[in-house]
Amino acid sequence: MNSVVALKGKSCTPAPVILNGWKHHQGFLVSQIQKWAGADERTFPLCIAKLKMLGDSQFDMYTGSMPPEEIANDLTETLKGFRAYTLDSYYRWIESSPQLFWQLSISDHSEWTMRKGDSEEFYIHIHPARYSKHTRRLKGNPLRTGLATLILANMRNEKPGLALMNEVRRNYLALYDVTKPMAKEIFSLLNHFARIADIPH
Repeated sequence: MNSVVALKGKSCTPAPVILNGWKHHQGFLVSQIQKWAGADERTFPLCIAKLKMLGDSQFDMYTGSMPPEEIANDLTETLKGFRAYTLDSYYRWIESSPQLFWQLSISDHSEWTMRKGDSEEFYIHIHPARYSKHTRRLKGNPLRTGLATLILANMRNEKPGLALMNEVRRNYLALYDVTKPMAKEIFSLLNHFARIADIPH
């Protein structure tokens, strides 16, 4: 797959801003949960492929009300004010930081980390800053397990339980089975996202 096409599939914002909505924007993620929960079970492997964008490690998710496009617009307007919006000027601005990133705030007072993107088309890589307002820190594997279990349960019109969770982990996520105590965190995430997505659980 062409790398630019792959980036377009990963980003929930148009170029030149790349924002991985699966990891970093709760509203976008909820819309995807709703979409896949209502799909045919035969599409579940495709859903799992999308959930891989959550990664394995910890990450920060924006929980505020601004849609991805508005976040991108806020940040790009600030960059234009800095004269750091074009590819060359943006790279110079990033390289002027000792850490090779900067943080900017937007109109809802959340903070966003600005980095170099992976291509000349998507050259502005953004994600929520750690401990920022309207941000929650999450772990990839528990969230991926919870969402996959919730989605498959809805595809099958059944309630999510430990047996289904372990089926998902074993057959689709290449993860080991969990016991009831270990599953507590996962079910907490599952229930949280089911509530805000307003789907059965």
